[in-house]
Amino acid sequence: MTPPSPARGGGFSVWLVRGLSRLVLLLVVFVVGALAMHFGMHAEQGAEIQAQRARIESLQAELSRARTDLAALRSEAEVQAGTQRVLQDKNAELQQELGRTRDQLAFYEQLIPPGPAGAVAVRAFGIQEDGEFLRYRVLLTRNAAPQAEPFKGRMRFVANGVSQGKAVKIELSPPVAPAAGEAAASAPGADPLALVFDQFQRSTGVLQRVPDLSIQSVRLEILEGDTVRASQDADLNRAAPDRAGV
Repeated sequence: MTPPSPARGGGFSVWLVRGLSRLVLLLVVFVVGALAMHFGMHAEQGAEIQAQRARIESLQAELSRARTDLAALRSEAEVQAGTQRVLQDKNAELQQELGRTRDQLAFYEQLIPPGPAGAVAVRAFGIQEDGEFLRYRVLLTRNAAPQAEPFKGRMRFVANGVSQGKAVKIELSPPVAPAAGEAAASAPGADPLALVFDQFQRSTGVLQRVPDLSIQSVRLEILEGDTVRASQDADLNRAAPDRAGV
């Protein structure tokens, strides 16, 4: 066998070196490309993760604000509900008060006497003996026109009874001095039987009994000047007998 010549051996070595160099270069390029792709994908994933984290934080902030607003709305709703309940209770109370006032108005309107404006009526009259005195209670009403002047008059009490075997009528008067336990009903010098009122007048007082007069009934007369505007009779209510020691 004939050995290769030196010229042919040197050319093959060169070719081999060039081939290996190219192969190494291709491997380097491949490795560099693979590394670049790997780190690029990781970089994109990191950016996406950061973006998602930022989005989550933003949503959490919005949720916190929404919860705060909801709590405020609930608190406001509770306050409004409480205020509404208070107003409803007040309205119900006012409705009841209005109903009572209407009932009272209807009652007093029934007390107003029929007839022309200014008519006066005795709605209630009672009289009871009390030792040396007689105590009376009177309720008067008047059908007063709007803006009318007050009624000005006087009460007169006339006793119907028997004195010394004869039927008599005697006018009764208040005592000169107040009865025991009674305060002065009017100022000194004033007439305790005088009347000044618009629509209603309640009056209570004391009359002096007449000695030796057995009273059967008492007539109340409402005077305007010398004119009798209304009158009513009442039987004398006898005091209960003293049963102490029985």
